[in-house]
Amino acid sequence: MEHQLETIGRNMFAIFGVMALCGAAFMVASKSAVHSVLGFLFAMLCVAGCFLSLDAEFLGMAQILVYAGGIVVLFLFVVMLVELSKFKEKGVFQLQTRSAVIAVIVGGVAFLAAFRNLLFGTASPEALVLRPELAQGLAVAQQNAQAVSRGLFSDFLLPFEILSVILLVALVGAVVLAKTERV
Repeated sequence: MEHQLETIGRNMFAIFGVMALCGAAFMVASKSAVHSVLGFLFAMLCVAGCFLSLDAEFLGMAQILVYAGGIVVLFLFVVMLVELSKFKEKGVFQLQTRSAVIAVIVGGVAFLAAFRNLLFGTASPEALVLRPELAQGLAVAQQNAQAVSRGLFSDFLLPFEILSVILLVALVGAVVLAKTERV
């Protein structure tokens, strides 16, 4: 029994990864928009579990707060505002399944062809080590959150802020599209 628990503990990344793929497949295959959002939520929580199994606590908690919290609420807000019944009548979303499957397969094959050596080649020793200027005085294994937050709020502050503005524009755009004309 103890051996089985150790095996499960070592394979948590793979378990959460498979569960995330199942959640993503449910999100894509679902006919209901609300069910798709719930599949997205499940997939994002499983990705957070992958981060936590790799001892990346900051990224795991950020995944939960940003995606499982903020983005899912944004998606639910958009789903509730936009009337999907008028699109069902026109059949707009019914015709795209075959094209989407073909596009995903072609994109996956192109991705694997382009990044085959990167994905399946031997790992570079430099890729597994944090740059010394980012780890100044930090014991990275013990203070993972400090290392990530230093990089995020020093080198990548502008892209972080641009992303928040893009999300705000998307929210305002959803409200404008869903607004009904009052006479």
